Amino acid sequence: MPDALPARKRSTLFDGLRNGQDVAAAAQAAGLDVRAVFTAARTDTALALLLAGTDPDELGTAGVIERAEYLRLLALGCTPSLAAQILFDGAGKASQWRQDDPVFARACDAVKELGAGRPAPARAPRFTPERRRIFLEHLESGLSVTAAAAEVGITTAVIYQRRKRDPAFAAAMDAAHRAHPRTPDSAPAAEDWEAFFGNLCPGVALRQAALAAGIRPEVVYHRRRADRAFAHRTDQQRTPR
Repeated sequence: MPDALPARKRSTLFDGLRNGQDVAAAAQAAGLDVRAVFTAARTDTALALLLAGTDPDELGTAGVIERAEYLRLLALGCTPSLAAQILFDGAGKASQWRQDDPVFARACDAVKELGAGRPAPARAPRFTPERRRIFLEHLESGLSVTAAAAEVGITTAVIYQRRKRDPAFAAAMDAAHRAHPRTPDSAPAAEDWEAFFGNLCPGVALRQAALAAGIRPEVVYHRRRADRAFAHRTDQQRTPR
């Protein structure tokens, strides 16, 4: 990284900050300009923590860093599901944090509200004819819709939206399914359902909320039939208050 500090100077700086020196004194002892220290802290999380008064080697600091990174990804426009995939390989760690820590849950909600007013993000990669061809080949080989979409860098929401408006593509998908038994899609993770309910509000259809969270609408409909509490919650969130 261009803003990273030389290892020896960084070590001297850290020692000074840990020993209670102010930023100017610690920077001078390390042979650094104060502005260079602040610039390095943009990408050096451990340094940012020290500047904030927390030793990055203290017990529990790893969790602080993970929470901060999760909130950063939400602020950048990632869904909870995508942020969990990036940071935790899809594990439901952030979902557990939300349940155990009301302050963290409120922070997540606040970040999502902050992002709601930002300009529309850049368009997702186009589902070009070449991508459609490769997607259908993967589907025909036995991959699930989710796995085949991932192979071409397209979300499942894009796939099902295209299928809905393009009968020829829908027919091609059906033919690909019949050509080879499909590997079943994995069940939605807790983070996926969190994203689904985050998208669900009055005026938003179940299908729309499902696609936005990367969940097949059929999965939502099936769960509504099988899980009365789930059906009740979806109805509540879609009812104007």
